Amino acid sequence: MRHAKSSWDDDSLSDHERPLNARGERAATAVGAALTARGLAPDIIWSSDATRTRLTALRLIRAIPGAQQVEYISEFYHASAQNVLEICEQRGEADKPLMLLGHNPGWGALHHHFTGQFHNYPTGACTVLSRKNDGHWLSSESWTFTDLILPRELE
Repeated sequence: MRHAKSSWDDDSLSDHERPLNARGERAATAVGAALTARGLAPDIIWSSDATRTRLTALRLIRAIPGAQQVEYISEFYHASAQNVLEICEQRGEADKPLMLLGHNPGWGALHHHFTGQFHNYPTGACTVLSRKNDGHWLSSESWTFTDLILPRELE
């Protein structure tokens, strides 16, 4: 998932420190509710440590019943898709449903890596994949594209 819409209201904040705007807050909550309603909610979130991804994760877990584990990974901040895959390889495959939460352009490129589809990948976009075989967990051949949740379609 790409973080929800961030605020540009305070120009004294660094890019890393920007919070969500009101639309982003609503979108993150709506995506969490949609994931829950569709039976696709993650148990674990690996997230960039930027403020807007932290706040997106917080909104998600408030909308998803049960306990979720969130781990903040500073290297996800503005990481390329290749960097994200390398970080995930080092961490190893999670034993429960996992969400990766970060930033473009890396997250749009990850969507393409796993689905073969190019997409504009707006803020709040959430690609859902289902494991289809026991191949290497970061190989696109090991996953089936299940859903693309877009906040604008949830309004």
